[in-house]
Amino acid sequence: MSNNNDFWAQEKVCDEQFLSGGPFYMISTEDLPWLLFESDDDFKEGTNLVAIAVVGLHLQILVDVIMNNHLHQVVEGPYDQALIFAEKLRKQMRAYLRRKGRTLKDWDIQIKEITELKYLRNAILYVARNPYVAHRDATPLGYRWGSAHLLFNRNVSDYTQGILFKDLSFREKRELCHSHEIELPQVYRVSDGMILRQSFVSYKRAEEFFISANQFFQWLSRKKESDVETAKWIGESILLPNDDVFRIVSDWFGVKSITNLTPDDRLQAARRMKAELSSNNKQIAQVLRLPQRQIDLLFPLAQ
Repeated sequence: MSNNNDFWAQEKVCDEQFLSGGPFYMISTEDLPWLLFESDDDFKEGTNLVAIAVVGLHLQILVDVIMNNHLHQVVEGPYDQALIFAEKLRKQMRAYLRRKGRTLKDWDIQIKEITELKYLRNAILYVARNPYVAHRDATPLGYRWGSAHLLFNRNVSDYTQGILFKDLSFREKRELCHSHEIELPQVYRVSDGMILRQSFVSYKRAEEFFISANQFFQWLSRKKESDVETAKWIGESILLPNDDVFRIVSDWFGVKSITNLTPDDRLQAARRMKAELSSNNKQIAQVLRLPQRQIDLLFPLAQ
């Protein structure tokens, strides 16, 4: 009983952190049909743009991730500061692409308010898991272009790699910022042409919304229905790995194997997979072991 009481007491602390802080927002750029970032150098540049955009603002980035064609940040601070951040990021991204001989005419950036602790946690976990959902060769903590690896990593405080921004030469500062006017915080650390995320991500603040490292890691690796819910909320489409969908469907019907489902169960599962998990026809056929033609008739493809 005492353990249960301890749990709710700790949950109350997390809730108080949420209620006394904020406001909180999830900032997401649209999924472009082409790649913003194609190489390691591009991803380094994208990281630097995020780090520079938040300088001078009353805004904390709790977690961030850069994908090939979009970005996410969960932030804490006034809406006007989040808006300034988004506009600075848009302007800097356009300038970066111009230097590469490319253009970014329209680039939708959404700022969605997070009004409950549950949704803040889901947003943090969603951003942390984004690489894992998109890339089968990535783990949430092993993706180089996101900050998930900072959370509850007690080795981070010992990180001294890289060079302090104040110790860079004028030429190095100008190359990093593409300007001689921007002076970054002296405590920023730079390594191999990239501002390190522990310099500009308030990962310790993000930790305050979870009871413990154990809770964070358990939820990070749990079934991914909340990812789909969050993706729909921000207007992003994701496809969960088949293994995760197998487990989710099995839990829906209380079976150990898809082969234990009746024909009616499979049709019901197909409809739920389409509505709740945003599964495509190919995944539905694979998971439920049904003929592709049957699924295409059930969910006609757009011509």
